[in-house]
Amino acid sequence: MAITKVLHMKQAKSGYKAKHLANGLKYIMDPKKTSGGCYISGSGCVPENALSQMLETKRHFGKLDKRQAYHFIISFEEGEVTEEEAFQIMREFTEEYLGDGFEAVYTVHNDTAHIHGHLIFNSVRCTDGQKYDYPKGEWEHRIQPLVNRLCKEYGLSTLDMEKVKTKRGQ
Repeated sequence: MAITKVLHMKQAKSGYKAKHLANGLKYIMDPKKTSGGCYISGSGCVPENALSQMLETKRHFGKLDKRQAYHFIISFEEGEVTEEEAFQIMREFTEEYLGDGFEAVYTVHNDTAHIHGHLIFNSVRCTDGQKYDYPKGEWEHRIQPLVNRLCKEYGLSTLDMEKVKTKRGQ
């Protein structure tokens, strides 16, 4: 089963405000983790220029401070998915979840026992300057169900959302 983890990338407390965003992009695009860069792609930006494009969007709309980006990690069950399938799922997830409005980089790492994907996207929509909204319940109502649906389409196991709700006491 694939499970999604959501991280928020805030501005650095001192120095270069976009330090966490820059480090995150560098980490997810590491050639040692992505088969020499084979499993790196972008949506709304060119991965090699993603940081400058994201910062230009922030500058354009006057939103250089506070939350810089979001980082989603989709971890697949060990041995259940190939790099190519995981990369396709990451592409489909990015396109469906974010649409055309956000600059994003998605990758697949195959340097561990379980294949996992990373998605980092700008907190500011490049089309209208609106900030990404992460409302309460977003993970359980939109993010993980979308991952589950995509996994099911690829014949992969899914996370039992009823068990998750029971475990959380809902």
